[in-house]
Amino acid sequence: MNRSMMIRIAAALMILVVAACEKHQPEDPAPEKPAPEQPAPDNPSPEEPSPEILPLEVNAFDLDGVRRTFSSVAVSNLGEYICIAATPAEGVEEFDAVFEQEEYFYVAISPLLNGEEFDLMSEERLYTVISTIKGAELESVAPSMREEITSGTCSFNCAEGMVDVHVNLILTGGAALEVKLNAGEPGIVVNENIFAIDGNQKPVRTAFRMVEDGVTALYITPAGISFFDELEIATYYAYIILDDSLCHGRTLAVSDLRAVGYVDNINGIVVDSAQALIAGTINVAADPDNPAHYVVAADIEFGGTSLKIRFDGNTIDAGEKPVVESELIYDGKAYTISEVWLDARAAEMTPVPLTTVKMCLEDGRMLNITLPDEFLDGNAHGFSQSKYLYMEFDGKTYSKAEGYSGTVTIGVNKDMIKVDATNYDNLKVTYEGPFTQIQ
Repeated sequence: MNRSMMIRIAAALMILVVAACEKHQPEDPAPEKPAPEQPAPDNPSPEEPSPEILPLEVNAFDLDGVRRTFSSVAVSNLGEYICIAATPAEGVEEFDAVFEQEEYFYVAISPLLNGEEFDLMSEERLYTVISTIKGAELESVAPSMREEITSGTCSFNCAEGMVDVHVNLILTGGAALEVKLNAGEPGIVVNENIFAIDGNQKPVRTAFRMVEDGVTALYITPAGISFFDELEIATYYAYIILDDSLCHGRTLAVSDLRAVGYVDNINGIVVDSAQALIAGTINVAADPDNPAHYVVAADIEFGGTSLKIRFDGNTIDAGEKPVVESELIYDGKAYTISEVWLDARAAEMTPVPLTTVKMCLEDGRMLNITLPDEFLDGNAHGFSQSKYLYMEFDGKTYSKAEGYSGTVTIGVNKDMIKVDATNYDNLKVTYEGPFTQIQ
């Protein structure tokens, strides 16, 4: 969104200086004529207004009035998050290579923020802003990390592979930073599907289908999982069960369904239409040309809790079974994971609750993955989302602060844990199995 800023034009007030005439006396000479009026010396003439400050050009930034351009801009997806990164360095073509430069600016958002202008100081949906621009360094600005700025807005729009971003920030030190970015990438995906509990919106990341004996069951969750059995580690999910003949896209009442329900694994809550008073409307449409594709719109009240679902996409067959290889791959060599511990004591000296997943290899070395407790939700989280998200292995720390990119996905259910993490370089770990809780 273009923003034109104009400095104030100070109109000079004309000061009339009238010479007081003495009372006419015949012998007195004629009084002098008043001097011509002049503009006040410290104010510009009304005929000469102050120059207008031109809007900032695209792919450029303004830091306290000094403007520079970004020579390289790239966009990408981190999971379902939409990301754009820019650097003044020339000839940087790959997205990951931007972060190898001395100066760069980075913005990532949840798809739920796409097409919006939002306040960085109050927005709770996920976003991240990082800067290494000299004089405007930001380690990470996110919903839980705002101490580096005193105010800020971001306008982010992604459509048909083109990303357009406008950011205005006031840093804690007082510096004012404005950034405009625009770049395109055909492969960019915007997840517009919504799963909202009491208005708290999250993207739908996974949906499963089970179709047999004339009955369709759909399971929809904001958790980024791959197999039906993993619903146990999802924070929450909803299910809709109905006759195949009702998957016609027309509005249904709860009473038309075989069952509809909501599961909160964190709090151990299960609400089912057979046991509680549930009201609302549901639309389910099956695609006759694609058995995996469904369209779902649901607005349901579960005894005081509202659920909103908007989903249009492919589902996963609930019968598919995972083939999980629990191993750590480091510098191209695979190692077996022999034991896993969960240690919550990492939170003792930090402002946010933290947990460390400790993984012991067959050769005795340890991989430690430390992350905020809120990231133990089975969803993918990047290093850029929190300075408290990092991996330690073989005497080295992999984090955003150390200049690394990475993604960590960890889900916990009772005595089972699933881990999928990588630094996009030489370290990757996958694990699904038991763990021991360290008290």
